[in-house]
Amino acid sequence: MTENNSNKKKSLVSFRVKPEEYDNIHELLSKKTYRILSEYARKVLLNKSIIVKHRNESAAEVLTAMIKFKNELNPIGSNFN
Repeated sequence: MTENNSNKKKSLVSFRVKPEEYDNIHELLSKKTYRILSEYARKVLLNKSIIVKHRNESAAEVLTAMIKFKNELNPIGSNFN
């Protein structure tokens, strides 16, 4: 079997940051869809597009309330039957 050499990473880039800078980088990473720091850093350094998570908090609150309501209705429904 032959390996596809075009997908292999060949170089390592390393740099040092202060602890507060590192925390800032991880805070920015948490707002994006990337789970791995190296993937996020590669996108930023190569000026590629970055996917940002957008969250509708009001919809999340409604969904949380509906789930609680559903959990309360389930035992009532089974007792009614």
